[in-house]
Amino acid sequence: MRTKLQIIGTILFVLSAAVLGTIYLAWLVYPLEISFLGLEKVVYMKASDISYNFNILMNYLTNPFASVLDMPNFRSSAAGLKHFRDVKYLFHFAQFAFLISLPAFIFFVKQVLNMGYGQIYRRVFTWVALAPVLIGLVGVLIGFDTFFVLFHKVLFPGDSTWLFDPAKDPVIYILPQDFFLHCFILFFVLYELFSLAMLAWTVKSTRKTN
Repeated sequence: MRTKLQIIGTILFVLSAAVLGTIYLAWLVYPLEISFLGLEKVVYMKASDISYNFNILMNYLTNPFASVLDMPNFRSSAAGLKHFRDVKYLFHFAQFAFLISLPAFIFFVKQVLNMGYGQIYRRVFTWVALAPVLIGLVGVLIGFDTFFVLFHKVLFPGDSTWLFDPAKDPVIYILPQDFFLHCFILFFVLYELFSLAMLAWTVKSTRKTN
């Protein structure tokens, strides 16, 4: 039972680490996105001003002590603020999942992998590694537009506040769909790297016998 909890915790750790890695790396490289997507010409603002507003948004979404979202160059509707608040809760959930699953990952490494029992769970982590490939194939087959809609319907069932009206929430202009496509690609790459690393670790973990 204890080992099962460690495995579940390790999988949760890999997933939450990929989510958080995506969030913070996307935040870090956003200035490059401004140039690549030509956002200055979309909102007629300097890149520094776009980044400043984006940083305020990301600080609100990731900082549990930030309770108010006020971007100086973009007004927000009640529906827009509600959606960002919902996203904030999801981000904090990912942070919480990472923290509570970290001990399970550490114990799994110490008590299973380092002790040479990793190959017992090779099949589990094979499926963990295959998951993003299967999801990615579905995304390719149905198209990113449809996948993006389904993604929001799953995370925000019965809620349409994610369908921003640019006239009421112009911040959506600096968050185009191509930006989210890049975020999804980044997530799948990170998740695959982490899961393949765990799979390789289980394969390498073999108990030595005299």
